Amino acid sequence: NEYPFDSPLNKSGKVKGIFIRTQKNVLISVSPKVRLPRTFRRFCGLMAQLLQKLSIRSSNGPDKLLKVIKGPVTKHLPLDCLRIGFSWGAEIKVAMHEHVATLPDAKPIVFVVGAFAHGRIEAPWVDQNISVSEYPLSAAYVLARITTSFEQKWGIV
Repeated sequence: NEYPFDSPLNKSGKVKGIFIRTQKNVLISVSPKVRLPRTFRRFCGLMAQLLQKLSIRSSNGPDKLLKVIKGPVTKHLPLDCLRIGFSWGAEIKVAMHEHVATLPDAKPIVFVVGAFAHGRIEAPWVDQNISVSEYPLSAAYVLARITTSFEQKWGIV
């Protein structure tokens, strides 16, 4: 899935960084400028290349689009950021667009979204856990809700 890469929020330069932690605890920094392969076969090839070479450079410049980095992820996050975790079972249930409207514009915000079928995110460092639906949602759909809510807040079309 191309969220959040294809979103107007990302294209406007508002997404500053994306991190992925694999099941085997490999931490990957993903540039918001990356264009992921559209087919699963090509995506698997790219991930295999990343795990062998530890980084993938842009074909037309020096930028590293994907990079294996040393954890913990918290050392790569902006100082004084607000860290929000998503969990279907969280006690705080919010409408995402209403919650985003209350967030400060001047403070960096980090969202922690799980991309697995079962289980919970192990992120004791989040400031708050929220649920955005009474139903379990895919990571792609949660990311769509996040990006759309900020696009509405900031008038990004």
